[in-house]
Amino acid sequence: MKLIGSRDLFYFQEFQIQRVRIVKRADGYFCQFCLKLDVRDITITPILTQTKKMVGIDLGIKYFYGDSDGNFVDNPRYYRQSEPRLNKLNRRKSRKFPKGKPVSNNYIKARKRYSKAHLRVSRQREEFGKKTALRLIQSNDLIAYEDLKVKNLVSNSKFRTYANKKKK
Repeated sequence: MKLIGSRDLFYFQEFQIQRVRIVKRADGYFCQFCLKLDVRDITITPILTQTKKMVGIDLGIKYFYGDSDGNFVDNPRYYRQSEPRLNKLNRRKSRKFPKGKPVSNNYIKARKRYSKAHLRVSRQREEFGKKTALRLIQSNDLIAYEDLKVKNLVSNSKFRTYANKKKK
């Protein structure tokens, strides 16, 4: 397998590799290595300069997060941006689905295109979260946050009863 990444595996000892996982995604197979490392090692995690700043963050529904300084980071809404493209790919996939016949190669290709588009959206979301978290960590010494489930913010009692009725 070709190794793509920022780490050289020959740098680590065999006992440091805890687990190896092969993961199948829409764009191919990937190999994940779980390494046992000491986070206090300077080569792995560099020491950041102290900024003497503190911030409290609050997750929101209309915004990604808001901090105690009054700054708000908007949700990028990657799914909403790519929704027309996803709908178009889904229609193309549906047209190629043969009813009562074996699955064709064109249907398999269309399904792969559709799943790659979804994978792109999920990777955009993940990368945005990592980028904003890194920006917060590098610019503040202490970050306080509220431990709550964002999913429960949306789920009010009226919505739950409507969702339960719809399932039946």
